[in-house]
Amino acid sequence: MQMSFDATPEKMRLFAEDADDPMPPEVAEFLSKMKVTFSAKSDKPLEDSGEKDMTSSQLKISGPGGDVAEYRLVDKTAYYRLDLQQFAKLSGETMPSADELKGQLPKGFEAGEALLTGKWIKIEAADLENLRRDMTDMAKSEAGADAPTEDPTLSPETSKKLLNSIRNAFAGQVTTKEAGRKDGADHVLATVPVRPLATAIVNGLRPIAKELPGGEKELPTEKDLKDVPNNKVTVDFAVKGSELSGATVDLTEFDNKLKKKLAGQGDGKLPMNLSFDEPVDVSAPSDAVKVDVKQLMMGLGSLFTGGLGQDDAAGATDDPFGGDGSLDESFAGLE
Repeated sequence: MQMSFDATPEKMRLFAEDADDPMPPEVAEFLSKMKVTFSAKSDKPLEDSGEKDMTSSQLKISGPGGDVAEYRLVDKTAYYRLDLQQFAKLSGETMPSADELKGQLPKGFEAGEALLTGKWIKIEAADLENLRRDMTDMAKSEAGADAPTEDPTLSPETSKKLLNSIRNAFAGQVTTKEAGRKDGADHVLATVPVRPLATAIVNGLRPIAKELPGGEKELPTEKDLKDVPNNKVTVDFAVKGSELSGATVDLTEFDNKLKKKLAGQGDGKLPMNLSFDEPVDVSAPSDAVKVDVKQLMMGLGSLFTGGLGQDDAAGATDDPFGGDGSLDESFAGLE
């Protein structure tokens, strides 16, 4: 599946105009050409697949300058790479050179060097799970008595009820009509009134609210629902043969203010496109550097404490834990 916007940089800036900070031109340019691609393979049909059935997956974010970030999961090993220089340009800032960044890392931290220079690193999925568990335990310890006893999860029975409630809400609100054939695909327009759909979904969830994380207090109130735009939104579905190949929705249909802002910009629309195709072959990068998760967290902590190339504060040591900057000394400081 690939997601992208069919919009100019100016449209993207108007889209985010109500945010606290104006969107930098670099970000607007990036978003107008951004592509987010997700691919997954499973031993079973996707609708019947659980996490353990997935054999490989990939998430990639690309912009006008190429790939910015990518994640792969192959045979229970996670692979990451990040173009920090290109990422820094999105904020309009100048990133220190790779050599400057490497100078901030603890000695012997090869994985950190690989990450900072845009190379692949790899982490065992089991190590990631252990890190997640450690961070959860730490958060619970800091929260004390108010900490939840376990992460909120849905039982299979509740998940089925949730899905049925949403399906029923859509079935009662969506209308469809055929829209002819274009670019080798049959098109079907599905139209839904936003506020009635939101209301139907919430009302369908109320009977099972006690089974959901947060309970009924987390559901929107009647007052909240009245603030939902009372617009009709149409999604254009493209079907090739018997398979869904794409979907397009104009985001201005969700927001009347945005529609007015874009009225003078071309056709006045801000389409978001989804395309669907066969999954790509996701392979394990042969040159990935293996990472010890604790070393990664320690090394990046040392990097950012050092200020990404900025001068150290007066009296500070090279290492935030009082050592000589080596990994061994850093871990000794923690112990």
